[in-house]
Amino acid sequence: MASRTVTLLTFAAAVVFALVVRGGAGIGIALLFLVFVPLEKLFALRRQRVLRRGLLTDLTHMLVNGAVTAVAVVALVVVAAIPVLWIRRFDVEGALPAEFAVGLAVALVAVGNYWGHRLTHQVPFLWRFHAVHHSSEQLDWVASGRLHPLDQAFTQAFTVFPLFVLGYGAGAFGGVTVFVTLLALFQHANVRLRFPVLRWVINTPEWHHWHHAIDDDARDKNFGLPIVDKLFGTAYLPKGRRPVGFGTRSPVPPEGYLRHLAYPFTRAATEPTAVS
Repeated sequence: MASRTVTLLTFAAAVVFALVVRGGAGIGIALLFLVFVPLEKLFALRRQRVLRRGLLTDLTHMLVNGAVTAVAVVALVVVAAIPVLWIRRFDVEGALPAEFAVGLAVALVAVGNYWGHRLTHQVPFLWRFHAVHHSSEQLDWVASGRLHPLDQAFTQAFTVFPLFVLGYGAGAFGGVTVFVTLLALFQHANVRLRFPVLRWVINTPEWHHWHHAIDDDARDKNFGLPIVDKLFGTAYLPKGRRPVGFGTRSPVPPEGYLRHLAYPFTRAATEPTAVS
């Protein structure tokens, strides 16, 4: 009962924080609710309640993490770029034809996001933070928000770092943020729809749900865009099958935003069983 009370109070504080600091974040989430909830009801992959366990925790992540992550990404990119900051002075992006600059940015983002994500599975210290995201046992659009802000910051910084070094500006970073956010919402949605043409082009729920699967043969698969996973040998999309379930063996608390923030620094996160 005490933990439920803390979760409720934390969510209330997150709502106030979002209204004061993030402006339209609450309105945006409400609009997403109107889009995704009917979609997930009409085409549900798994029968589950909208007001499921952990919903308030995931909404708290959505309301708070964006502001924290943005600050952390800037700090990580600037610090990491100090040894190679001289390259940015050449303004490689500005020297390229616009079409080539856009194509290069897309390729760098796709590969950077893949390896940033893959490292969070393969480096034990990084997995402590990423395990929070994989603790969701019921996937839906809201589950996409369950991310430790430092985990989210690392992956995003890894993704945009090459763009920063090559002289790309705020417009490119904003575009990446919007694309990654919308894709995350879509690929976690609890829908059974298949997309025959898109399934090997962009992350669909069918594709990304295998990344969260507890099936042994699906472990450490589908880190990014299908074409990139194909390139690096981690693509997995078996015909005629669905994941048995979702989750992680790591002992991440099932709910509680503050408990999620603290988990990577606990003894439990360092135990041998707490691995990807």
